[in-house]
Amino acid sequence: MRPTENGQLLLSRVREYLLSLPFDLKVLQEILTNDELPKPIREQAAGVLLQAFCHQEGTGPERFLDDILLLRLTLGHIAKLDGEAAESFRQRFDDIFGALGEDLALLESGLGPELWRSLSNRAASLGKLVHRGKRAAQYVSDESSWDQLYADGLDFQTAYNVTAEQVHNRIRRPESLVETLHKRGARPRPL
Repeated sequence: MRPTENGQLLLSRVREYLLSLPFDLKVLQEILTNDELPKPIREQAAGVLLQAFCHQEGTGPERFLDDILLLRLTLGHIAKLDGEAAESFRQRFDDIFGALGEDLALLESGLGPELWRSLSNRAASLGKLVHRGKRAAQYVSDESSWDQLYADGLDFQTAYNVTAEQVHNRIRRPESLVETLHKRGARPRPL
């Protein structure tokens, strides 16, 4: 594949992810509440949820770039798991997991190894985020908090005002996408 084709495919996939983010976050809520999946994966899923629910700096759809990538990295961990519970979960969301391997390879090659490694490291450290006075591990351990995260997800979905037109107008070049992610990675996110 030529670099321009790869860049256009990357843009297409990122645009698609930005439009589906509120619905994809529901998959993370399913991971969080599935006690048959390993606790570290459930905590990472909770961390990505908390990241998404935190105030996002900026006004355009690019403020959610980290979230869509961290979400895919977390799903990539589920894709690698062995066992009946993981297989059953992947089958429930076959539309996402069916193309995930190719999507992750595209993201890694399009963003570059340094940025991809940085995002991977960040995904593993999201447990430090605090939302409503609780960290990711506390949400996983406290079943009574799951309803609150579900309600926060509904609020996020309702308030998510990213349109296809905005995404197409703001996410135009692969280089600007990488540049935006590098800039955001250089600034620490609030806890």
